[in-house]
Amino acid sequence: MWVKLITAIIFLSAILLNSCNKSNRVSGTYVAQSVMLPIFNGCCTSTEVLQLNNDHTFNIYHQNDQGDYLTKEFTSGNYNLKQDVISFKPDSLNKHYDYSKVKYKIPASNDPIIFLIKQDHEPQKFYKIDFKKADSLYIGRYNLNDWDRESITIKKDGTVHYIRHSQDKNMNPVEISKYKKLTPEQFQQYIETLSQSNLFQPEETSKTYSITFSLAFKEYNIGIHDQNNIDKKLYDFFFETVKTWVK
Repeated sequence: MWVKLITAIIFLSAILLNSCNKSNRVSGTYVAQSVMLPIFNGCCTSTEVLQLNNDHTFNIYHQNDQGDYLTKEFTSGNYNLKQDVISFKPDSLNKHYDYSKVKYKIPASNDPIIFLIKQDHEPQKFYKIDFKKADSLYIGRYNLNDWDRESITIKKDGTVHYIRHSQDKNMNPVEISKYKKLTPEQFQQYIETLSQSNLFQPEETSKTYSITFSLAFKEYNIGIHDQNNIDKKLYDFFFETVKTWVK
């Protein structure tokens, strides 16, 4: 009897371990971007960011920039991985995409996984993003009440440039510009924070500031941009932690 019980426990443990390994294999951030040429005033770009988490939850951010107007949509829920196909059970219905009907395929000989193929009416490649390969990250904010401006730019080599434009009590312009090279520990914290954040959120990030975010990857020929819907924890990390590193 004990032998059977131990055998059953080992069998169930193997199943759970296999499930965790599969989840870890696909977890990460995937991005697809299509650009309609010629580009005029930012027109026209469709960007989709898919985040798959170890706990089988997902987040999707979809931005459609048509130049004269821009739409954003957010979807979250649970995903299932079976026979190298990822399917979704969204928490709510997306206005333009029913993700319960969308599937992503892991291509053969794609180990480690470097991209997924979205099985839509027009199959699309989603690159798995390595945040260490981000050529530059920019986040800027200006105060809606007094017009003070701050920005932080981080390069691939760990160089940070902090800029602040403000005014003194006599309304004279004041500019602060500082450069610093992050320590290996700081740079690792920066990468881990990016990797573990949602990047974007449906709610407005701040009522006090207008916020601009940009992340560029030359390797993938992708630029991710957003205004005012940056993940709050990520926003706080830059203006509460990274800012103190530079100052």
